[in-house]
Amino acid sequence: FGGKKVFVDGLPEDGQPEFLRFIDDNEDILPMLHKIDHELVELPPSLVQAVRAFLVARTIRNLRGQRKKHASMLVNASRFTGVQGRLRNRLHEVLNAIHNALRVNGALEEAGLGDPEIAALKEVWDCEYSHTEFDWPTVQAAMLDAVAAAKVVEVNNSKNDLDYTADGQTVIAVGCFSLSRGLTLEGLTVTWFLRNTKMYDTLMQMG
Repeated sequence: FGGKKVFVDGLPEDGQPEFLRFIDDNEDILPMLHKIDHELVELPPSLVQAVRAFLVARTIRNLRGQRKKHASMLVNASRFTGVQGRLRNRLHEVLNAIHNALRVNGALEEAGLGDPEIAALKEVWDCEYSHTEFDWPTVQAAMLDAVAAAKVVEVNNSKNDLDYTADGQTVIAVGCFSLSRGLTLEGLTVTWFLRNTKMYDTLMQMG
């Protein structure tokens, strides 16, 4: 489906939009307007939350028999390739922390919720996916397999690490113009988008 369903039909008069979650925690960490040498020592909590939502969604798709289908997440937050590289590094750290938590404690069933990373994943499931056909113990038991296959890549004028040649890729793609001007991310599931523009045609491309 297209932009109308996301940006128009999915906006209720009150309450939370069906498809959109608004970013309001970035300015102290990654301001909308930042310089080319902006340091990034941590990620906005909403971006970490978006990564968790993506990984839970990937797990649910695997449980639905879509293991061989691609799943992608888009992170478009800076036009500077250096900042994009730092974003990729921080995202890789987040992914590693989640993977390690699941590897050590993911099979412990309810006791695994004592791990803060697994508890945070369940919180995302409670908020976004509890209406789906799989309960949390089923999702938790299947998450290690889904997360182990995930990777973070850069897509810009310096490098393009996207590769969908093998079945069932799970990709978090970090980039800018290449991602907002028509490049297709297969199985796009979650987007964390921080860019703005005053140009209507660019706004349409980004949307």
